[in-house]
Amino acid sequence: MIDKNIVRASLMSFLILLILLSSFPIFASRDEFNLNVNEAIQSGNILIKNSYIIGFKKPSIFDQKDPEQPLIDPPAESALNIEKVPFGENSTGQSKESLANAMGLRGEVLAIFETMNATHVMMDEEEAERWRRDNRVEYVEQDMILTSGTTQSNPGWGLDRLDETSVTLDNTYVYTSTGAGRKIYILDSGLDLSNPTVAAQFGGRASVIWDINGGSGADCFGHGTQVSSAAAGSTKGIAKGATVIMAKITTGCTNSSTVSTSVTAFNWLAANETAGTIANWSNEFGDPGCTSSIISTSLENSIIAAHNKGVVVVVAAGNDSCNTANYSPTRISQAFVVGATNNQRISQGKDAKASFSRTGSNISVFAPGESVALLNFNGTSVLNSGTSFSAPYIAGIFAVACQAAGTLCDTATNATTLYDALRNTGVIGTVTNTDGTPLTGATSRFIVQQW
Repeated sequence: MIDKNIVRASLMSFLILLILLSSFPIFASRDEFNLNVNEAIQSGNILIKNSYIIGFKKPSIFDQKDPEQPLIDPPAESALNIEKVPFGENSTGQSKESLANAMGLRGEVLAIFETMNATHVMMDEEEAERWRRDNRVEYVEQDMILTSGTTQSNPGWGLDRLDETSVTLDNTYVYTSTGAGRKIYILDSGLDLSNPTVAAQFGGRASVIWDINGGSGADCFGHGTQVSSAAAGSTKGIAKGATVIMAKITTGCTNSSTVSTSVTAFNWLAANETAGTIANWSNEFGDPGCTSSIISTSLENSIIAAHNKGVVVVVAAGNDSCNTANYSPTRISQAFVVGATNNQRISQGKDAKASFSRTGSNISVFAPGESVALLNFNGTSVLNSGTSFSAPYIAGIFAVACQAAGTLCDTATNATTLYDALRNTGVIGTVTNTDGTPLTGATSRFIVQQW
């Protein structure tokens, strides 16, 4: 005969278990994240549902009995693990599951950012609010959509201008150094090295290290190939001997990415790369009308971490004509921010600022960015415009300058020394407003490839 008390107890235990399980949201990890990213892109929303970055105070103490034990394992300051740590993974070996358990997280850890004491998690708004109230937390930031910005084009001229100390064009690009031995990471929409024309542009110097989509990293949008060709293409680029390493951070065949993906990339660079490494980031928070101030603490902290390890972080200023001071990461000094010029007033001895280029006191330099000649994802030549292409020209110049400077870049304790050194080579006064009047809102500085 069945004991009714045992049955009641069993049923009660089962109901309690169901209640407990229902209080912990279950997420399908990366699949759920990708679905929410696509929904945000399609709907035009900047915020990504259920995707958050939690930044902890230093130290972030969970076990009050052991106040010296941080929640997130700090990176080892000894040997770098670049040959062992897959791109995008943390360098400490701490598992995402163990971190989630230690946190008592009602969600799932997608990434650990050990260089900035933060983590990327999937959780609902109620759980996010719970963490915002936790006194061990510095910030809880909802993940956001980024875009790689370009505008329409006309005839190209960029390389020609970049080797001239005066404002002129002579239909040649003269150089001595090629950036050989230097590495340029391109964080963008991919690179299709199975295309023979694209592969030939880099002559075996290019590779794909990571694809956020889990694919081959091929570019089906075009932006990543164009940026790479400006930085180091054999016919289109500055550093014709540099090593190009593509990390595909965009979603599918789009120009959209997420803050958390860029943070993952910069965290890995900070933990695993050496001083003098160059990273190009041609993305932005677009703001037509300049009506908002869009700030991401986690993105800025990840770039600061990379900068503090000596990684040169070159960032496109943005293409909405707004002020860099109102946006991440163009407002921080640890990013080497590049604005765009056009060729419309070269005959007058002036490098006119492109009408779309942002201004701002944090713009380090200007470089050609309107109607410049680039290589497209399918191997054809293309003309395009945007600060997205001004930035990789400067990334390439960093590569050739570092090659020419011997051990200077390899021994830098942080990237500020290298930023200052390159800025000091700039030509002052040639960059003007679009209409040719003296430049306002930024320093009139143009960098020339003189090595």
